[in-house]
Amino acid sequence: MPGKSPTATTSKNLRQLIPSVLRQIGRRHQERPDLILAAWPELVGGRLAPMTRAVSFVDGILTVKVRNSSLLSLLAQHERAKLLKQMRKKFPSAKIYNIRFVIG
Repeated sequence: MPGKSPTATTSKNLRQLIPSVLRQIGRRHQERPDLILAAWPELVGGRLAPMTRAVSFVDGILTVKVRNSSLLSLLAQHERAKLLKQMRKKFPSAKIYNIRFVIG
């Protein structure tokens, strides 16, 4: 290739690639499951936190282990919508679709 240096092509490719990589890093930082899991006790409150534990956040679904079926029923039927709203407010850039409660 007369007139073109090999580094010019590499620099151009990097300039095109960097914005995409930075967007991906930003999305991952905003969706950090560890921060969402760590925020669970604060979101659920002091009374219920000792009886629940957020265990995973995958594909927009937070899985929370609860101590018994009565608590599972209470959270699933009466508290889920409020908790989802609080989570979405606290983590606006994360895609939080649902909370799944399981006994464990």
